[in-house]
Amino acid sequence: MSLSDAPFTPTPPSSSPTAELPDELQSAIQQFDADLQTARYAPTDVAATTRFRESRLALANEILGFPQTESENPGVMATLALIAEVIGSGLHDLPATEAEKELLKTCATAGWPGMLAGMLTSPGWRWTEAPPFDRVPNEFWGVYARWAFAPVQSFNQPGDAEAYAEAYLPRLENLARWVERNAGSSAVRAAMQSYLQVTNCIPLYFTQGSLRRHAEARARILTKAIKTDSRDFIAPIALPRYGRPLRIGFVNRHFGSQTETYTTLPTFEHLDPERFETVLFTLHETGSELEQYCRGRAGEFHVLSGELFEQVEKIRMAGLDVLVFGTNLTAVVNEVTRLATHRMAPLQVVNNSSCITSGLPEVDMYVSGDATEITEAAAHFSERLGLLPGPAHAFNYDADAQEPATNPTRADYNLPEDGLVFVSAANYYKLVPEVQHTWAKLLAAQPESHLLVHPFNPNWSDNYPMERFRAEFDAVLQSHGVAPSRLVISDQFFPSRTDVKELLKLGDIYLDTFPFAGVNSLVDPLELGLPTIVWDGETFRSRMAGGLLRSIGLHGLVATDEQGYLDLAWQMANEPDARTACSQRIREAMDATPLFLDPLAASDAFGDLVEKAYDELADVGAKQFARGRHVLRAGPSVEASAKLEEAEQALAAYDPNTALESTRDILRQMPDHAAARRLHARALQEAGRAQRASQYFLASLQGAEDDASLWFDCARALHAADDTAQALAALEASLRIDPGNLDGWAMMADLADAVGSTDIADQARSVAHEISPEDPRFLVTA
Repeated sequence: MSLSDAPFTPTPPSSSPTAELPDELQSAIQQFDADLQTARYAPTDVAATTRFRESRLALANEILGFPQTESENPGVMATLALIAEVIGSGLHDLPATEAEKELLKTCATAGWPGMLAGMLTSPGWRWTEAPPFDRVPNEFWGVYARWAFAPVQSFNQPGDAEAYAEAYLPRLENLARWVERNAGSSAVRAAMQSYLQVTNCIPLYFTQGSLRRHAEARARILTKAIKTDSRDFIAPIALPRYGRPLRIGFVNRHFGSQTETYTTLPTFEHLDPERFETVLFTLHETGSELEQYCRGRAGEFHVLSGELFEQVEKIRMAGLDVLVFGTNLTAVVNEVTRLATHRMAPLQVVNNSSCITSGLPEVDMYVSGDATEITEAAAHFSERLGLLPGPAHAFNYDADAQEPATNPTRADYNLPEDGLVFVSAANYYKLVPEVQHTWAKLLAAQPESHLLVHPFNPNWSDNYPMERFRAEFDAVLQSHGVAPSRLVISDQFFPSRTDVKELLKLGDIYLDTFPFAGVNSLVDPLELGLPTIVWDGETFRSRMAGGLLRSIGLHGLVATDEQGYLDLAWQMANEPDARTACSQRIREAMDATPLFLDPLAASDAFGDLVEKAYDELADVGAKQFARGRHVLRAGPSVEASAKLEEAEQALAAYDPNTALESTRDILRQMPDHAAARRLHARALQEAGRAQRASQYFLASLQGAEDDASLWFDCARALHAADDTAQALAALEASLRIDPGNLDGWAMMADLADAVGSTDIADQARSVAHEISPEDPRFLVTA
């Protein structure tokens, strides 16, 4: 997802002028254009950047001389085209010089020529004295909005992200007020359409505070600009379930190999078919292996085509109770964002693919996790906050896992074989100046260490300013006395995440980012057992990595400020024994299948939370539900031991339904509770649901692989579900651990007979006869 997905394109305030430009202006434009082209492709050439700045100042002064009464001046269109070029070059992101700051003061009081000169000299967020829309001539509203909301390519000084968000908000709220006040105006419509084309909220993610006001102002504009409903539209009503399954839909731009699919898939792939009817909607059919797997885990799969109103109507006709938006609604204005401005189901939910609150009035609940959010987190969301047990995220990377196609070595990257290597695969956009300076301090304190980064992930963009990134990071390193040669940048686009993991193996310590933490990218080093240093803040996006580590008991790797982050990294760097112990703890936790890699637990938790939210919505109505600010959780805390005893007693009394309710009470709070899963599986089998029972038996085996009786229970459930191959495998595992299990050998004989393996059946009966010669099941007759 790129910061530059929506390029700046000038829109003329009137018909294109045909008169020739004055000689002085023509000369200034030609010189500026030549210097711009040189500087944009030579980010390390200080002299070229200086010439660019000088010629820009000269051109800006020419523009200040445009006659105030002639907005169709021949230089206007040429100026707008050059503004677009500067924005696209990334040179607009450079901090202003003193001379440029003085010029901008003049521009602020020089009418529309000053406005154009300022637009050429500075991006919208750096020029805080730029006029509000109220003081922009009507014919310029479209181009002004394109300039004002054009996203940065990157920040280059500490504090830039905070300054960007602070400057962005009043201009955004200014436009939102005009859109709501007078959307019929041609000027307002032009600004609104320009905003839709260029807006990208990703730069806002790199701030530390709540972005709720930003999201709500954005949503006011989107709703007015996009929503297609007539005033007499009647929203669907939440009807009480009365025991019926909930019909739940998931809409993604696509279900191909991308992070949004990997994190949405676990929330639906194991939903109980007796409680949920699962429907998938996509805008783009990929035919990929992962998409085929997703289709196989849902009851219905629909491709949305045609105009927006047709897509909306198709979803409405599906008769959903719940609709989940699995694509990021909060970056660019994509197809799913457009859909989310409409009411298509009684309960509409945004998942963790959206990095901040959506702000959209038609989205009712934001789903996060109690290991990811602070106590006061509900205030950060316009939606009701629903919390899953544990971290906000879960992943399924097994559905289309690939073998690595590469085998990198340290020598390939000019890294010393025995030296300490810090490594990170955090995306380029997350490597804000604050992160670069922190890492530079770490390298300065560890003189023999190196840093290997892999920042150019194709999931975010395919057009990174790589050379500029290298130059700016080198300058940061030099400011801390660190040789740039100690930074190694991997610029290869790997074919799969397994190849990224091969690269990460070259490192000794993994470094995460702040204030936008990793989450998908953090699973890779954890799977490798790499000691991983993260830094927590107070927002969802800054606590995602910490949520994963807290869920596996590694609170000690989570810092809360820069010094704590550096101290943790220094400790791991200087204490090899501590590093080895940490690696061992991570490997043990990952081998035990943590909650965030447990799709059955993820589906259970998500389903339970959605049921709870839907039932409240049906009970109190949509308006009251929206006004409620208490956090939604699947159920109250319970005493697990008491509930397990209830379940055991119910099974002894041949009451599987009560046992299912008792174990479900535990799983609502602890969806991976091994004992509750096993009892739940037994109750399901007693209730005649062998296939569902086998899923819980298999999940119960995590950390209990040496339990022969559990393998045997699993084999029986698989056999009852007509999965003979897996039943045989489970039975073999059970008999290897407990070869004296007569019932197991009897079952082995029966299964072998069923598949026509007479020799295996005879061998099974022979072994059983040796164990118990008197057992009539195994008597050998003449």
